[in-house]
Amino acid sequence: MAAAEAGASGMSAASPPRYVLLGHISRALLARIGLCAFILISLMEILALLEQTTAILQRNLGVHGILTYALLHLPALILQALPLSVLIGAVFMLTQMALGSEIASLRAAGLSTVTLFVLMLPGTVGVAIGGMVMHEFVTPRTELALARWWNVTSPTALQDTRGFWFHDHGSIVHVDHFSAGGTILHGVDYYRRNAKGALEAVSSARQAEFRQSVWEATSLRQLDLNTNRVVISQHATETITHSAVSPDNILILSQPYPVLSTRQIEAILHQGAPASLPKATYRMALFEPYILPMNLCVMLLLALPVVYIPPRTGTRSMMPVAALGAGFAFIVMQGLVQALGNAGTLPALLATLAPPILATLLAVAWLLKMEER
Repeated sequence: MAAAEAGASGMSAASPPRYVLLGHISRALLARIGLCAFILISLMEILALLEQTTAILQRNLGVHGILTYALLHLPALILQALPLSVLIGAVFMLTQMALGSEIASLRAAGLSTVTLFVLMLPGTVGVAIGGMVMHEFVTPRTELALARWWNVTSPTALQDTRGFWFHDHGSIVHVDHFSAGGTILHGVDYYRRNAKGALEAVSSARQAEFRQSVWEATSLRQLDLNTNRVVISQHATETITHSAVSPDNILILSQPYPVLSTRQIEAILHQGAPASLPKATYRMALFEPYILPMNLCVMLLLALPVVYIPPRTGTRSMMPVAALGAGFAFIVMQGLVQALGNAGTLPALLATLAPPILATLLAVAWLLKMEER
C-alpha cells in the first residue's frame, strides 16, 4: 500500500515537469513560427505592393489605397506563408537547442526524438487550426472584398477586366468585361443547352445590369435554333441567365483560382452553382484546408533531423540546410502532384494525400537512419 502511494506520488511529482517542458517548447516554437511568418509575409507583401502601387496611385487612392490593398490581401499571404514558417521556425528552434546542448540534456533525461516531436505537435496543430479557420471564413471574404474594391475604384474598369467563360446550370456564358463591382456586364453571350446538352438558343446582349436579383439586358439578340428565328429586343426587361448569378459570383468567376469556402465548393459540385473551372479543380480545392494540419506536421518531421547535430559542430553543420532543402522539395513535389489533380489526371483524394504521405515516409526513414548512427 505504501509502495503504491509512493509510486502514485512519484508519478504526480514527475508529471509537472512534462507539462512545463510542453509549455516551454510550445512557446518557443510559436514565437519562432510567428517571427518567420512575419518576415515571410512582409517580403511577400512588399513584392505585391511593388507590383500594384503604381496602379493604386494612378487611381488617386493614395496611402489609404495602399493600406487597403495590403490589409485585404494579408489573409491570403498568411495561408501561403504558413508551411514555410513552420519549417523555418522549427529548424531555427531545434538548431538553437542542439547547439546549446539542450537536446543533449533532454536526451540524458530520457527524452526520445518521438517524445520531442509529440511535445511540438500541440503548437503546430494550433497553428493549423488557425489556418483552417482563416481559409474557411476569412480569406474568401477578404479576397472577394479586394476584387470588388479593385473593380469599383478603377477609372477604366473595361481595361482592368478580362473576358471569361462560366457554366450556368448546363448552359455556357461568356462575359467580355464587367464594371461597378460586377453589377454591370458588357458583351454577354449566353448559349442555352437542353437537358441532353445540345445547343438550342443563343442570346447576346451589349450590356446587362443587375437589378432586383435579375440581369436586365439591353440590345438583346436571341437566336432560337429550333425554329431558326432571330428575335431582336430593345427592352431592358429580358433576363440573361437561368439562375440568379449575383455580382459576387461574377467577381469570383472572373478570378483564375479563387479562394472558396467549403460551402461554396459544395454548391458548385452538387447544387449546380455557376462555375468557371473544371470540376477536378474544385475537388482539389475542397480538400485544401483540411490537408493543412498534415502538411504542417510533415514540415515538423522534416525539421526534426536537426536534433542530431553534435553540439561541438557549431554552425558548420549542413543539417539545417538539408532540412530546409527537404521542405522546399516537398512544396515543389506537392505543387506538381496538385497540378495533375487540377487537370483531372489523378483523383483529387490521391493527388491531395500522396505528397504528404510520401514525405512522411521519407522523413521517418531519414530519422531512423540518423538514429542508427
